[in-house]
Amino acid sequence: MGLAFTTPAFADTTLLSSLDLVGTSTFLKNGTLRLTNNTVVTTSPSPAGAAWTPTQYNVAGGFSVNFQFQFTDPCLVGLPTCAVSNGHGGDGIAFLIQNSPQGTSAIGVGAGGMGFLGIPDSVAVMLDTYQNVGNPDSYGDPSNNYIAVNTRGSSFNTPHHFCTYVPSAGAYELTANEADPSDLIRSSFSPYCSADPTLAMTGFVTGTGPAGSLPGVTGFPALTKDMDNGDVYDLNVVYTGSVLDIYLDSVLVLAANVNLAAEVGGPDAYLGFTAGTQNAFQNQDILSFSETTIPEPAWGQLWVPLAMILAAALARKWRRSKV
Repeated sequence: MGLAFTTPAFADTTLLSSLDLVGTSTFLKNGTLRLTNNTVVTTSPSPAGAAWTPTQYNVAGGFSVNFQFQFTDPCLVGLPTCAVSNGHGGDGIAFLIQNSPQGTSAIGVGAGGMGFLGIPDSVAVMLDTYQNVGNPDSYGDPSNNYIAVNTRGSSFNTPHHFCTYVPSAGAYELTANEADPSDLIRSSFSPYCSADPTLAMTGFVTGTGPAGSLPGVTGFPALTKDMDNGDVYDLNVVYTGSVLDIYLDSVLVLAANVNLAAEVGGPDAYLGFTAGTQNAFQNQDILSFSETTIPEPAWGQLWVPLAMILAAALARKWRRSKV
């Protein structure tokens, strides 16, 4: 029997101006979506911004999202100026696939919460530029420049990476250090857990992380590019129906096995962005955004990521030719 080929769909370029904004998110005069800016805020609540597609997409069968992002003017507490060589601001942005009851009004906690802490029925691709350390060291960040995929299914999502047994509590908690309880015990969120929130993470090799051997977490090498050095970066998020692949400037940097429909509670979800900041801060911008839905071909899933990336690349070339 011959092979049945399916023609891939071209990328649907979504105008940033069509996204629904929440929190600190705003549009600059040039059309850039700024999720948070580099103004220090020491009061509570910590700044958080979000932006969502006005309608849901069917995400279960496979899709590709492409966007360009840029972090600029990072500042760190205690430094006399923002112009610090290779300075790392906070806290980063996340691309979210979410089906929460809040819909296009969804927003989470800022600062280390990166704007998605508290959003249920979601899967987050974290672009984290600030290493949360301290006592307790609850997050388990491998560095101040890494990418991770986090989900807790129908429970609230969180940028914490590990679910660790804490002897003093006699329970598993969202913390990276068995000697320290989760920082969430001081919040309205439950610190207790049953599985690691992180499915895959760069800069972390399975078995050598802060929580010891974690066979459920896929480790990838550290990033070779500094995401908050002021450059414009291109990110592709490609879902084949079972694997979420992350490409930074066309290089595969992360892959996570995930059933999106199971994690977000159905086949349809909003797509969008969140960001958080506070004492360590920076401008956190999205410059372009497109989405491609490609039906599963009869010739198997081997070519799906390539077709999706090609469609997104054609869309990027078209957009740039219009500039």
